[in-house]
Amino acid sequence: MKLVVVGGVAAGASTAARARRLDEQAEIVVFERGHHVSFANCGLPYHVGEVITERSRLLLQTPESLRESLNLDVRVGTEVIAIDRKKRTVTVREVDSGKEYTESYDKLALCMGAEPVRPPLPGIDHPAVEVLRRIGDMDRIKSRLDDALAAQKAGRRGVVTAVVVGAGYIGLEMAENLHHRGVRVDVVELADQILPPVDSDIAAPVEQHLRSRGIGLHLSTAAAAFQPLADSDGPNRVSVELTSGTTVKADLVILAAGVRPAVDLAKAAGIELGERGGIKVDTGMRTSDPHIWAAGDAVETPHPVLPGSYLAPLAGPANRQARVAAENICGRDTHYRSTQGTSIVKVFDMVAGGTGATKRQLDAAGVEYRVVHVHPSGHAGYYPGTAMMHIKVLFSPDDGRVLGAQACGFDGVDKRLDLFAMAIRAGLTVYDLEEQELAYAPPFGSAKDPINMAGFVASNVLRGDLTLWYSEDFPSATEGTRLVDVRTPEEYDIWHIPGAENVPLATFRDAIADWDRTQPVRLYCAVGFRSYLAHRILVQSGFADVATLSGGSTTFTHIHGHAESYEPQPPMENYAEKVSVASSVAAATGQTTDLDCTGLACPGPIMRLAGAMKAANAGDEIRVTVSDPGFALDGPAWASKNGHTLVSMDPKGPGYVATFRKGGVAPVTASSPQGKNKTSMVVFSGDLDKVLAAFIIANGALAMGDDVSMFFTFWGLNALRRVDPPRREKKAMEKMFGAMMPRGADKLTLSQMHMAGAGTAMIKNVMKQHDVQPLPELIASAQQAGARLIGCTMTMDLLGIAQSDLLEGVELGGVATFLGEANESGTTLFI
Repeated sequence: MKLVVVGGVAAGASTAARARRLDEQAEIVVFERGHHVSFANCGLPYHVGEVITERSRLLLQTPESLRESLNLDVRVGTEVIAIDRKKRTVTVREVDSGKEYTESYDKLALCMGAEPVRPPLPGIDHPAVEVLRRIGDMDRIKSRLDDALAAQKAGRRGVVTAVVVGAGYIGLEMAENLHHRGVRVDVVELADQILPPVDSDIAAPVEQHLRSRGIGLHLSTAAAAFQPLADSDGPNRVSVELTSGTTVKADLVILAAGVRPAVDLAKAAGIELGERGGIKVDTGMRTSDPHIWAAGDAVETPHPVLPGSYLAPLAGPANRQARVAAENICGRDTHYRSTQGTSIVKVFDMVAGGTGATKRQLDAAGVEYRVVHVHPSGHAGYYPGTAMMHIKVLFSPDDGRVLGAQACGFDGVDKRLDLFAMAIRAGLTVYDLEEQELAYAPPFGSAKDPINMAGFVASNVLRGDLTLWYSEDFPSATEGTRLVDVRTPEEYDIWHIPGAENVPLATFRDAIADWDRTQPVRLYCAVGFRSYLAHRILVQSGFADVATLSGGSTTFTHIHGHAESYEPQPPMENYAEKVSVASSVAAATGQTTDLDCTGLACPGPIMRLAGAMKAANAGDEIRVTVSDPGFALDGPAWASKNGHTLVSMDPKGPGYVATFRKGGVAPVTASSPQGKNKTSMVVFSGDLDKVLAAFIIANGALAMGDDVSMFFTFWGLNALRRVDPPRREKKAMEKMFGAMMPRGADKLTLSQMHMAGAGTAMIKNVMKQHDVQPLPELIASAQQAGARLIGCTMTMDLLGIAQSDLLEGVELGGVATFLGEANESGTTLFI
């Protein structure tokens, strides 16, 4: 037998190797278009990031080593350009010389893999625009990056920048590894979420984590064009124009917008393709030609849960398909049954992945399912080093069969995904998950493992012990119901779902005594456990219609964010009114207090830190753990304003661990120095006349040489909205606020005499007659003159405003950011 294999990476090399192990007498020829064979494709981003320092470690085999160990005839730099099925020959071209010849075969294996998508955009062939698929790609990218970083180190240029187009697994791995090298990275993604292989509620925590590590995200946005920059910007740099209207300058662009199956060769030969454009194969990996097999990224295979066949460009399935193909080529009867798409990715400290079907896929296929969300720790909570994990399980409402599972978190995510993958492959049910006996010790798991917990909750649903309502159904799911938050008053005060009343679980039994048992009740807590206990109390007390929120407020905020409402908070103490900063930093006392502020949003961490600092002595240190990414800006600003020292700020999990030292203070005197040559404003109002006044003052101050910072909060933030922001999917509350609020400076109205629009139109006409710039031009003038326009992140959360909705150049910050600016200002205005 003479076997010819087209493609020499994952599937191709595995097919040839397995065939040799089964048939020592066979003649086996492998053609590989690239100049490397059997390399570790998945490791390429990590060598660019110098996590894998030795390039040679990615080269698993060479033509020479494959000949020595397996007697394979491997020809690299050789492309198969045609198949003659009648003659059973292939036409081959040597890439470097252009020489062509034919090679006969008895059996042919097509393992061409997939090609990266390169959309036909203007400037796509610019030398700074790269894809990462092969060793040669990696070498070019790394060489370009090394040169730019060396020039930066030598002081010949500024910050090295990169744009990654695509927020899938490869895109995010590249973003992380470029960041490791000190590159400023922006990620552009056409979808409204990162990580398309998982649902949005699992992607959301990873997105927050990515932003907290300094990666710029442009969601619901695509690259539109690439324009070369002038030499003054650096050699071979490129300007990336986005569909949102934003332009980003980059030393390097990585296209990671997906792949498509490399089927041109098969299609030209008349080999049948499947419904999704891949090569159609049977369970033995045989194509429509009885002498030709196929394996890897170019083939379609069945799914264990969904109807039809699917493409799955993953290394694990490619290798298993190759083994099956080789065994059938050599006369065995082996079957490849399905690909369930199990995948995982590391994004800085976080891990995410999934297996089986997603909600989107089940909806598209019309398959009925139920969902549960659980948020356990990776291992026993009392043992150090764990964090909350987010798990989503989809299962059949009929028999409880597991249809899909997704998870993200910081420890133990991989082994839970593997267990879910085994459950789907074996056809297990959620009842089986309850019974799994898994390895437990405090550093590794819990007595009730997350797998068991998911099984307990899902089984409770199927048995009727628990009825769920879902975040994506809000607010319709709570209309006409009694919405009850069973968390503590402190949790409720920080944030709660709009319309909810607070009845803490500790007082729940007494509180429900006089409730109407016929009124529907919708419950929630932080993760779903306390509300489940309340649910059981109500059901057994005769309440007819009770449901609890799946995954609690944790899942709710993943889906909706905090765009609903905060309750009023007590004012943060302003130390500047009582003390002035001593001229020297207080010496450390060695006394450290730990403060856990995880789960608190702005201004919660600052308020907690202020309270702890007030109780501390000069020189004492407060070590605070936060999950709010905005704290990286707000924390140092607050410390600077109040005379404290930021000792350290280290990324950890979803946020940071920061240590602050309390400063020495002395009584205020009349001669306390005031800030000079700086004007700061809070723009609270969204009225046209008041915002006009703010920008007239700002431009005047800039003309006099002052620095100007303007902090836009609540209705004032509408002045900075784009007229035509990029399209993105919005939550229900975001749509409501968006419909009610003016979009941009041109839509603002007068505070008085608006007169159904006539008054506003008149004042704009008068301004034009007197050569007064309209508000949009005043805003642009202020920006060009160097004014800092800062959008309040809390307001953005409340009103459902995304960064892509705001004018280019608007910075984001919190309360402490403004206070730091105001402390340095000679004039501070509230408008």
